Amino acid sequence: MAGWQSGYAAACKAVYAGSIPASASSYLVFYKEVIMRYVVTGGSGFIGSHLVSKLQRMDDAEVVVIDRLSNHKNLNNIPNHYNTKYYFADISDPEITSKLIQKGDIVFHLAAQSHVDVSFSNPLTTIKSNVIGTQNVLNACLTNKSKKLVVMSTDEVYGSTDTISNKNLLDPTNPYSASKAAADMIANSYRHMYKEFDFVTLRSNNIFGTGQFIRNIIPRFICLGALKKKMTIHGDGSATRRYLWVGDAVNALIILGTKPTSKHIYNIGHEKSYSNLEVANLIGNNLNLKNFVTLEKDRIFNDTSYPCDYSDIKEEFNWNFTIDLSDGLPEIIEWYKERLHQFEPFL
Repeated sequence: MAGWQSGYAAACKAVYAGSIPASASSYLVFYKEVIMRYVVTGGSGFIGSHLVSKLQRMDDAEVVVIDRLSNHKNLNNIPNHYNTKYYFADISDPEITSKLIQKGDIVFHLAAQSHVDVSFSNPLTTIKSNVIGTQNVLNACLTNKSKKLVVMSTDEVYGSTDTISNKNLLDPTNPYSASKAAADMIANSYRHMYKEFDFVTLRSNNIFGTGQFIRNIIPRFICLGALKKKMTIHGDGSATRRYLWVGDAVNALIILGTKPTSKHIYNIGHEKSYSNLEVANLIGNNLNLKNFVTLEKDRIFNDTSYPCDYSDIKEEFNWNFTIDLSDGLPEIIEWYKERLHQFEPFL
């Protein structure tokens, strides 16, 4: 039997056995017809890794991840999969995006510096990642004629409000949300200039789930609580946020990336909101803690609430949230407790 034939046979056997050794994977990719190529910027991040995991399970798909590995990611924790290629690079370099995004790709642009406190201390890095990076992705998709682009944005571009009266009325209040609003405005200009360019913007509430880095409130409070350390809250803890399960966000991304869309901007989120103090209490009660919260000086400006209006995506695609934060927390707490040694050095 020729070398390629034995390799292909090994690949087939590996599929039936439920495992794909590295020696066989290249043959499998070569002989399996790729129907669609998906590119995920930020695909090693929190939301991106969940999206990549779902895309990997799709038939006849090739997945390309572009990520610069921020948030102290460990290369050993990135799963190897026969239909996925990883490029550890920075999308703020236009040559990177122009080479890696190709004709016919479905592109999910999730790469971003997404933490508000980091944006206060390092606004230039935030702008470079979120504004320049988005510009480069837009230009690469347009120039190379991608099939569809989904740009991940945030509800924070609307500012501190409970309602969305106009999707184009943006009122950001910190460097992070301002950078995302700027990126949204650049995308809007492309929409006016290039009518044939097929892309949508998705704005979401806060997202929770396993695998999130501990800069964010939920994993940070879980790890602090598990170590019997105080959970620190900005201000009096009354600021509220809405929390959407990461699986629901991934479902929305895939819907918008793979189906024809009638609108340019969609919002997703959860109807219920929680104050920061309520989030701390939910976690503390799950961990059977007492006297576990301490208050500190508030941010320069801290939004009191963010809106939720997912009517467009619900009416068009029957999308809806499926899990409430209070119901999902026990599983997430256990996930972080089992990996506490990985996160403790960053607290």
